[in-house]
Amino acid sequence: MASGRRTGCPPAHNPRPSVFSALDAAGQAADAFDIASPLAMMAPMRSKLAWLALLPVLTPACSPPAVTPAPRDAASPPTSKEAPRAPSDRPAILGPEASAITFDRLAKFSEPGWHVPRGVAYSPDGKLLTYLASEAKDDQMALFAFDLQTKSSKVLLRASDLVKEEKPLSREEELRRERQRKKIVGVTQYGWARRAPVMLVPHGGDVFVRAESGAITRLTETPSPEIDPQICEGGEKVGFVRDGELFIIDVATRRETQLTKGAPAGVTRGLSDYVAQEEFDEPSGFWLSPDCTRLAYLEVDERQVGLHPIVGFRGGQPDLMQQRYPEAGGRNPQVRAGILDLKTRRTSWLTWPKGKEAEERYLVRFTWSPDSKSLWFQSLDREQKHLALLRADAATGATSEVLGQSSKTWIDPGELRFLERSPRFLWTTAVDGHDHLSLHEVGTGARVAQLTSGSWDVNAIKGVDEEKGQVLFTGSRDTPLENHLYVVPLAGGEPKRLTTEHSDHAVAVSRNGSGWTDMHSAVDRPPQVEIRAADGSLLGALPTPEDPEIKALRIRAPELITVRGPSGDTLHGALLKPRAVEDGKRYPVIVMVYGGPGVQTIRNGWYPRLLWQHLADRGFGVFALDNRGSSGRGPAFASTLYGRLGEVELADQLAGVGYLRSLSWVNPDRIGVYGHSYGGYMSILSMLKAPDHFRVGVAGAPVTDWRLYDTGYTERFMGLPAKNADGYKASSLIPLAPNLQGKLLLVHALMDENVHFQNSAELIDALVAADRTFDLLVLPGERHGYRTPASKRYVNRRVVDYFIEHL
Repeated sequence: MASGRRTGCPPAHNPRPSVFSALDAAGQAADAFDIASPLAMMAPMRSKLAWLALLPVLTPACSPPAVTPAPRDAASPPTSKEAPRAPSDRPAILGPEASAITFDRLAKFSEPGWHVPRGVAYSPDGKLLTYLASEAKDDQMALFAFDLQTKSSKVLLRASDLVKEEKPLSREEELRRERQRKKIVGVTQYGWARRAPVMLVPHGGDVFVRAESGAITRLTETPSPEIDPQICEGGEKVGFVRDGELFIIDVATRRETQLTKGAPAGVTRGLSDYVAQEEFDEPSGFWLSPDCTRLAYLEVDERQVGLHPIVGFRGGQPDLMQQRYPEAGGRNPQVRAGILDLKTRRTSWLTWPKGKEAEERYLVRFTWSPDSKSLWFQSLDREQKHLALLRADAATGATSEVLGQSSKTWIDPGELRFLERSPRFLWTTAVDGHDHLSLHEVGTGARVAQLTSGSWDVNAIKGVDEEKGQVLFTGSRDTPLENHLYVVPLAGGEPKRLTTEHSDHAVAVSRNGSGWTDMHSAVDRPPQVEIRAADGSLLGALPTPEDPEIKALRIRAPELITVRGPSGDTLHGALLKPRAVEDGKRYPVIVMVYGGPGVQTIRNGWYPRLLWQHLADRGFGVFALDNRGSSGRGPAFASTLYGRLGEVELADQLAGVGYLRSLSWVNPDRIGVYGHSYGGYMSILSMLKAPDHFRVGVAGAPVTDWRLYDTGYTERFMGLPAKNADGYKASSLIPLAPNLQGKLLLVHALMDENVHFQNSAELIDALVAADRTFDLLVLPGERHGYRTPASKRYVNRRVVDYFIEHL
């Protein structure tokens, strides 16, 4: 879960910009499962615990539970079961032929309307827009370039230009893809050198560079993969991690130099740890200075972290992984940061201000100053209530605090952006319960100007035009359901909105702020990508072909609704009615729930949600609601769930059920609930605490006791177990097992390294001890998010069958 201003089972934090940061965000909405998509592609908040999607399945009732493994192959899968005949007082659920959306289609990448450019970036000279797209409308990506002068697009690079035969993913690469929620294949990453027409293209565990002429140079070809390669701003060198040690390679000579050596087992250099990747959106563990003379890196010692065995089965064989996984209240990795001189190969370890040497902390958001003389980063205490922005001297490693912030609940890392023509920096921080933008002096950290304020949120700094003295940022000033691009003077003044369509916008800005691309969509309008000048005038558009599936599959837009919550807050929801509603008939409704912090599921963006469509075609209503604690409404709205996960979320979801029951076409006795990850937790919580509201529940990969989930996420929202024992006890599902009355299906993958199967196992034990009947589906070789088409197809069919049979 990821969370914060983004989210994994449980997580979301402010995404840190990186050379590859936007590359897969474009595909997340398209590839998300159907419970509820996260934000629009390349949007500032991303969702991780959120594999928000469609992982439930059905097996016969049992006591103790029947365990049904997913089929290894289903070349000719069975069709969904026919609905039983309905009594005369309620409409029948239709058979699978009523929907044009087959289970095979539900298993495919991506959803209709999302075959669009992703990972858009400007070339260093500003003449090209490069992006990833599929030539065959599948998950196989190629690299394209759009010439801003000729308005023409061409393929720059295909995976077949790099390798003749693809290698299987290493375990390390597989797990990094899980942390990054990456589903695309082919050319999946690329990055321009900032000051040179050289492009870095990692592929298949090796490193390639593409010159301006189009010539491709393979820099590595090794048995072990090169992890997280990064290119210097001048394009002359590439750094990477191999076998837990740092290397750098000269692009011109291909001469490779090992920078660190001798790490014992359990210690790595240049890699971030699991919690940093999953819960703090920190995919990297090293950072090259702008002048390419130094390299900052993390040394991570996980030897003291609890070892968790994960045993699955793939290809008929057992697959064992020993994972270092810090559970809430347990020991975190020991992490220290150093600055390595590339010439001398000596490391200066960062030192701390007097009296703070022994503090336990998280280190995040490393950024070099433009002159390469100092390294800036943020430090959070273990409970994530106190944040410090620090500066380290590049030569000595001595650190000093620039500014600090505190919160009674938790605090998210801020976003930092240096100006290049003056000694000042931009900073986002919470002001009166919302995230806002301010300008500060580099030397003292003193605030020069508060650039934004009010009951809305700045989502991300997108660009700075220092010549015109203005900053471009995205935010929700007009509505929390839409992300827009704004501009505000650095000297202060009223923000001006640049995006015009009433849509959800994902924006990429050129380096100097002279232009930007705008991918925008609405609930009733698929995405398109426009190219605009600094003033917002239209210059052209990137190729976005019409998708005939939208019409062929009869995609309908959900209705965006609001509900008054028990706290008086306005809660946003989405409702898709059954395709054919007869007067006087009452229909079952399935509540698709996520509910966790750091995720926003309801937006005015294009999310076809094919499972919703399939269910509605067959006679179900489908509903989702963003409760208190969700993102997009500011820290004050999010923090209402602090210390008591499940309490306010369920109260708000029940308000949503009250709204449903007020509708004349809804059968108030036939309401089900379905969720995955945090949504799985919410599904079970709903069944156990509100059995009079929910008749059937399906829960995928649920957290069942927050003491079993990781430190970074859980302690952020619950505090330390030793200080909040009552809160942890109250939020646990295990003691509630005897309350089960309705039909419950549990779905969990044995190889889930995010929300361990132990969560389901402990609930199963409690249900068996209480003699409660439930159903169970185990996926032997899958992880937190399903990867194989067979699994996706199977679980979709099974979950639909489960609701047909029991709801």
